[in-house]
Amino acid sequence: MKSSNTQKQVQTQIKDVDLIRKKHLQLAKGASKLFVRKGYYQTSIRDILKITDFTTGNLYNYISKKEDILYLVFDVFQSIWVTHMDEEGVFGIEDPVEQLKTAIKKMLELVDSNREMILLMYTESKSLPKNFLRETMEKESKLVGYFEKILLKGLEKGVFKIKDPFLSANIIVYLLSIEPLRGWNLRKRFKAEEINNLLEKYIMESVLKLD
Repeated sequence: MKSSNTQKQVQTQIKDVDLIRKKHLQLAKGASKLFVRKGYYQTSIRDILKITDFTTGNLYNYISKKEDILYLVFDVFQSIWVTHMDEEGVFGIEDPVEQLKTAIKKMLELVDSNREMILLMYTESKSLPKNFLRETMEKESKLVGYFEKILLKGLEKGVFKIKDPFLSANIIVYLLSIEPLRGWNLRKRFKAEEINNLLEKYIMESVLKLD
């Protein structure tokens, strides 16, 4: 059967949706560490089995081919942010300033706990098959669209000063991922918590209309 909570092209033999989600997360977190360290093509199924504690037979209950695992790294993180924002009540915040500030904080929390996934998404997207890449890009666009809606609401209320909400939303999404991508240099001067605080301040100051 096909899991309704992951990419429809990832074939599974298990019917328990919650178990599928749990195992896919386990696979994505473990494999992402290997893919970042060794590269996708240099990482073998045997390597993945060792780091994730799957057996060969058990692994193929949840995927059908190696490229499914790479897709899962992208899919799992992009699913996590929606769930996380929803559970934290971010979608329901009416004040655009508070909503943007909270969304930034929550996204940075996710980035901190999923650094390997973020790094992999920027370095190995070229390894995804075209169908996977297309759907991954669509999900990334939804994240940008979420921030664009917040910015549009802030413009309507007269609290944001930006000229192009779409461009600004794209820049914000990229900045939220900058620590995994540029942390090797940023951490020479700042601690991880300082980087997040500075990012939040930088983004908020760039969009707020100051009196």
